[in-house]
Amino acid sequence: MSGRSAAGRETRSGRWTGEDNVPVDSSSIVLVRDGADAGRAALEVFLLERHLQSDFAGGAYVFPGGKLDAADRTLPPDRWTGQDPAVWADRLGVDAPEDALGLMVAAVRETFEEAGVLLGSRAGVPVTAADLASATFTDARRRMASRDERWDWSGWLTDEDVVLDLGALALWSWWVTPEGLHRRYDTRFFVAVVPDAQVAALAHDDVEMTASRWTTPQAALEAAAAGEVTVIYPTRKNLEALAAYPDVDALWAAAVAGGTDTRRLLPRIVEVDGTPMIQHPDGHDPEPI
Repeated sequence: MSGRSAAGRETRSGRWTGEDNVPVDSSSIVLVRDGADAGRAALEVFLLERHLQSDFAGGAYVFPGGKLDAADRTLPPDRWTGQDPAVWADRLGVDAPEDALGLMVAAVRETFEEAGVLLGSRAGVPVTAADLASATFTDARRRMASRDERWDWSGWLTDEDVVLDLGALALWSWWVTPEGLHRRYDTRFFVAVVPDAQVAALAHDDVEMTASRWTTPQAALEAAAAGEVTVIYPTRKNLEALAAYPDVDALWAAAVAGGTDTRRLLPRIVEVDGTPMIQHPDGHDPEPI
């Protein structure tokens, strides 16, 4: 088998080009819970299936997330709680505290929009499934998902007395889309435990996402290997790392202690026997994109 750089060429599918697009800052949340596998506690993750017509990873199962909005960086201090963003700036690879704040707020906002989970409180009480099912919360998700409206939710957060819990996030990993792909993202992956009071409310948005499932990381990897679902490279790598943890407690302890690989990982596209594949920066064998 031959393996050489494929950057600068274009496949017939148009998935990658010769343009070295600058990756867009984005963030994602790996939602976890303790499920049951053969009668034993087992770590489960929540995956969403992207709409087939999406211009990035259409039809693939992913974690909820998306790119930053300018308003994420300026969310008022009374609308969030958690560690000072200045403490997060270095770990997230940004210079300014407001950029660190933006990455965390974007993760929570996108997860609310796409998965229906809102990490935070309302009038001093943790958000519940009943809150999420209410007209004001469902309308907020609808406006977020609208393709015809750009909506800043900060006013809604104030009106509903919702305060985001950024302390519910722990940094998990950091992946950058390889050079040459037509859409590129510089994505910080956080991990968060789904609040018990919201588990029943999880649901995809039926706009960007068309299906969702709870699954163990190993089951998701096996389904992908069998061709039952599509799982793109960074999601696979995150699932492989997640599969090493037996339950939420073990995973959370490792994440908050900084015990996971949070390096900025930039794979590259290589050509193997005429087929574009992706190469891990640590030199592992090339894999499908």
